[in-house]
Amino acid sequence: MSAFFDVAHYDGQSAVKRKVEVQVVGQQFYLAENERRSGPFPFADVEYVTKQGEADVYGLNGRDGWRLTLSGPVPSELTALLPAPRKYGGWVDRLGLGKAAIAFTLTSAVAIAIVLFSPQWLAPLIPDSVDDRLGDALVGDFGGRFCHTPAGDAALQKLVASLDDAPQDLRVEVANIDMLNAVALPGGNVILFDGLLKQARSPDEVAGVLAHEIGHVRQKHVMQALLRQMGLAVVLGGVDGNSGAVVNNMLAMSYSRNAEAEADAHSMKVLGNANISPIGTASFFDRLSALDGSAGVAKDNIGITGYLSSHPLSASRKDAFEKSIVKGKNYTPALTPSEWTELKTMCAQDRKAKSGLGFDFN
Repeated sequence: MSAFFDVAHYDGQSAVKRKVEVQVVGQQFYLAENERRSGPFPFADVEYVTKQGEADVYGLNGRDGWRLTLSGPVPSELTALLPAPRKYGGWVDRLGLGKAAIAFTLTSAVAIAIVLFSPQWLAPLIPDSVDDRLGDALVGDFGGRFCHTPAGDAALQKLVASLDDAPQDLRVEVANIDMLNAVALPGGNVILFDGLLKQARSPDEVAGVLAHEIGHVRQKHVMQALLRQMGLAVVLGGVDGNSGAVVNNMLAMSYSRNAEAEADAHSMKVLGNANISPIGTASFFDRLSALDGSAGVAKDNIGITGYLSSHPLSASRKDAFEKSIVKGKNYTPALTPSEWTELKTMCAQDRKAKSGLGFDFN
């Protein structure tokens, strides 16, 4: 049995639009134009292409430019043999728009969860060689802002060695930047800013902050934060020459509350092992609490406010370091007075070190 329908046709060989008759024979069809007939064409090879106005356009597998355009009401006999029109895309049409929207929402939620939580298990899998290369690309010479003097370098090396069992794996520098900050970067890099040294009242205070940043390095928090906020492409692909922008992002980057608590716990542990009193770090956070407003937070509200903060409240951190003090223990200063002076004035003494707050060191 056969059926006949008139349609518009392009044969893919020329731009001539032809009016042809579709002659259906079983699961295949012929195209007839006047005395000319071509085919047979299996319906299994017909593909839905697009919709043009009210017309549906079909193609033929393996025949570029071959088109059948069906407009107006299409007989049910032919509709049953042709592939179904697509409104949104293959899988969307199969599911339906409502179900597809739900599936997309769930997929997006899963993707967000992966971004947020996968760094914790993905970061340890990043090879050390990648970590080192990324650190080298980001740090460089920090735009010539690193400060060096023989006595200052010796004091810094002594401090690092007292706080870590493998100081050779770390690269700790002092940057001539008047900002109260310190930052851990990939590749075991830790940078203390000169503004931090100026604000510190003792080497014990600097020791606690430095041990905290080393804790971020040892616990792989730096790579976790990079993966979470900048993505795997930055980590594996490196930087595109705009390392200053990446460092800026890292300075504004917050670790999770668990990561901050782990880094503080690491700091308290190594201070104890090095026989350095944590009271200096507690005093440092006490002064910071006057700046972040946490000193005036009622004790009943500290837990709530601390939970909402991207970093633990300075007042809360002060209390934690105070609780780690061992009564009656004979602590030793992290550095001698002369060593502390050399470290604290290193940037002032180094005339070659550039200064400034900008991070456009490409």
